[in-house]
Amino acid sequence: MHFKIPPIYPITDKTLAQKASHFSIVKELARGGAQLIQVRDKSTPIKELLRDLIQCTEYAERKGIALMVDDRCDLVLSSGAMGVHLGQNDLNPEAARAILGPKKIIGFSTHTLLQVEKSMHLPIQYIGFGPIYATATKEDAPPVVGPHRLAKACKISALPVVAIGGIGLENVREVLDAGAASAAVISALMKAQNLALQMQRFLEKAMEK
Repeated sequence: MHFKIPPIYPITDKTLAQKASHFSIVKELARGGAQLIQVRDKSTPIKELLRDLIQCTEYAERKGIALMVDDRCDLVLSSGAMGVHLGQNDLNPEAARAILGPKKIIGFSTHTLLQVEKSMHLPIQYIGFGPIYATATKEDAPPVVGPHRLAKACKISALPVVAIGGIGLENVREVLDAGAASAAVISALMKAQNLALQMQRFLEKAMEK
């Protein structure tokens, strides 16, 4: 499956954004030019989260945005989202593919060069690699890999690599110049007073040479 990944990949966080719903975040990100958005939520009750996700998916479809869900294949199927992003401790990608079928997108997190190599035979469309820089978003985050190891991962991988972890306006060009196809951004977007404007700034920075 061909999957073109945009240079900035926002990941939602209601707590950081101080918003009541992911839908409100998705709308703001869309106004700023987002084309691919991942909804990440590990605490909202499932019924409430599904209602929110269905709104997000319907809106994303109208706007031509690819909407991904963190971890949960059941929510992807129930909401009609475009795909799932899996971590090393989540359902394995082969099982996820069996559940989701051939048309959904699957992304897979990696944290070491060995994991990057092992991911090459998996039924996935892209890999995440990081954390590139220190991050406060995940309490149990793996060790920082840095831009140098990111560049190695990009050379090893036949799939697009999404850099993640501690990425802000000041270093987004560094990860893209290292070979990443995209930069996943959480805190630097979610904490912004104006989400749409910050998304626009990230896209402008990503396009700089």
